[in-house]
Amino acid sequence: MKIKLPSQKNFKEKQKAFPNNQVNFLIKERTNGNKKFFSQAEKNRIVIEGQSGNSDIGEICIREGITPQTFYDWTQEFLEVNVENNSAIVNPPKKRTDGDKFSIVLEGKSGETSIPEICRRENITQDIFLQWSREFLEIRKLKSKESGLKKSFFFRNKLLIEKFSNTEVFHYLENFIDFSKEKQLIISDENSIKLEKTDDIESVICLKKVNDIRYINKYFERVNAVLPKNGIFVGVLETFSARKNRKNINKIPVVRDIYFFSEFILKRIIPKLSFTKGIYFDITKGNDRLLSKAEGLGRLVSSGFKIMDYKSINGLIYFVVKKEKEPSYDKNPSYGPLYKMPRIGKNGKIIKVYKLRTMHPYSEYLQDYVLKTNGYAETGKPADDFRIPAWGKFIRRFWLDEIPQLINVIKGEMKLVGIRPVSKRYFQDIPTQMQKLRLTQKPGCIPPYVALNRDGNVMSVLQAEKDYLEEKIKDPYFTDTKYFFKAIFNILFKHKRSA
Repeated sequence: MKIKLPSQKNFKEKQKAFPNNQVNFLIKERTNGNKKFFSQAEKNRIVIEGQSGNSDIGEICIREGITPQTFYDWTQEFLEVNVENNSAIVNPPKKRTDGDKFSIVLEGKSGETSIPEICRRENITQDIFLQWSREFLEIRKLKSKESGLKKSFFFRNKLLIEKFSNTEVFHYLENFIDFSKEKQLIISDENSIKLEKTDDIESVICLKKVNDIRYINKYFERVNAVLPKNGIFVGVLETFSARKNRKNINKIPVVRDIYFFSEFILKRIIPKLSFTKGIYFDITKGNDRLLSKAEGLGRLVSSGFKIMDYKSINGLIYFVVKKEKEPSYDKNPSYGPLYKMPRIGKNGKIIKVYKLRTMHPYSEYLQDYVLKTNGYAETGKPADDFRIPAWGKFIRRFWLDEIPQLINVIKGEMKLVGIRPVSKRYFQDIPTQMQKLRLTQKPGCIPPYVALNRDGNVMSVLQAEKDYLEEKIKDPYFTDTKYFFKAIFNILFKHKRSA
């Protein structure tokens, strides 16, 4: 691969795309006016990103606040250390000793960090992690064979797991649970769980589908009460898509659409409505309920568990979670089409912003997990967000989900034009100066980047909000009116859509 070097022309062209000297603004905000120090690891990361072709070098220089000459110097330094004959940029795989591998495996087993987050950080696939875990298990098994008692526990637990599920499930769970110990409660019925907490249980493995449990949250709370701190809970659920694939009717066009739509109304909508759910559960006893992956995992987090990992095996999702804290005991979970999101308003006041539901229920409990696992997308929203179904993305694209925010406008908490109402998590991730500017104004329904016809990526949105806030301070009376009509024009005639 040929070595790519930045050009001053490219850099200046990219600079023009960022008005009001955004480069200096971002650097100043990130470093509080001090010169930013780059470690060698950071320099190498920037060089590799530029040479890989995944990002434009000019944009990288602007983002990192460096000149093309600096990028060139760092590239030369990297070549001298990492590349023979200066012919290509190579990112050699990091060599890891057995100690390194097992350290990573133990971190995953402890539940301190989720498996997807570890794989993303270490730049490895989940299959590689599981391979290292199996190598670790082989060593551990050799030691276990020294004790006949441990060996008997191991085979007893293995037979129980395989009886209620299959061998593949057992091998997957081996990555997280030491089955050579006696302190494992393996059951096929949630009613088998004792309500008393004892010192004899380190993990609970229930292989009855969550879909067939009437009071799911109460069930999770009972398991939480049984387990000690950091105790492991394993369960299984069936998702929408897996259920469709299992049904033979899925092979019949048109008929399957009518069937699954009716089933969605009967088993998904009716159980959520306050005036019909009582009748539904009296008839069905909660069996064969429709659940999404997001709702199942969200319920677990709300019940005090931390997600370690999950995997689809034979159409079922097996989850492994760790008890982290007491349940939140949410007495009024949001199920309906209209819900309220806690957002930061003027002067830091927390307001409840009304929106049409575009995510599965309990998705709000998964925001930290999704961000830690996948990070942010260019739009400033969580990347690869499985909490949003296809129809939810459509509603968001045309801002239909934000129409109920007019209620907040009437209540005086928001206005028609202004900065986006954001969560505490997002607010913490933006520059300090922007935080201070934001708190001086009410959030709005129509964001500045729409009125200014900017891109929906994080940098463009932040810059648009900065431009708006500065202009609003100078001209508090007519700024919103001007931005309103600009936004309407861009939406109607330039087909501006939500990021």
